[in-house]
Amino acid sequence: MNPSDRTLNTINDRDPFAMRYWSKQLRISERDLREAIAAVGTSTQAVRQYTNRPQASHADRPRGASRRRGD
Repeated sequence: MNPSDRTLNTINDRDPFAMRYWSKQLRISERDLREAIAAVGTSTQAVRQYTNRPQASHADRPRGASRRRGD
């Protein structure tokens, strides 16, 4: 894997690990991810828009989850 494949701006559709990672991040199946990539390319922003998945944020944490230890 070359350094340009390790960016969060694109999805390496030839890397099984990357495909599993992005399907989990976007909460879609790998099949749906491949369909999205075929439609809009490998840009994570384009795939997010195509699948209507917002970028992950702290709001994605489960209710009651805390950043601090011991809470």
